[in-house]
Amino acid sequence: MLHAKHITLTANKTEATATNTQFQVNQGVIYRVWIHFPPGCAGLVHTRIYHQGHPFLPVEEDKYLRGDSYTYEFPVMFEIKEPPELITIKAWNTDELYEHTIDVSFLIIPKEWVLPVGSYEGIIAAMKSLFVER
Repeated sequence: MLHAKHITLTANKTEATATNTQFQVNQGVIYRVWIHFPPGCAGLVHTRIYHQGHPFLPVEEDKYLRGDSYTYEFPVMFEIKEPPELITIKAWNTDELYEHTIDVSFLIIPKEWVLPVGSYEGIIAAMKSLFVER
């Protein structure tokens, strides 16, 4: 399932007055995250993503992502263990004159796609063959 958020940020904001966009994830594995800063953002739009209230991208509380004409793509393997879990996109625009819009997308796939159920048996059989005499 692809979750996509198109977030418009008004001018002249700070981290204290940031826009918080939230959505719930019910099950699966967060597999990819894209954050697109279109031309004109000029590094003035700051973004941080939280999972259940804790920094997720980037993981440091005092860091953020920003860019101009750039799309960040993060390969992630983060399992949703106790659904529903809350994802928050915190963003603010320090441009004094213009509003800017960013796009944030999450690809969430079923856990079985990452490690299919049948592969457990194959892995166990392979490990046993290493240790069991024939």
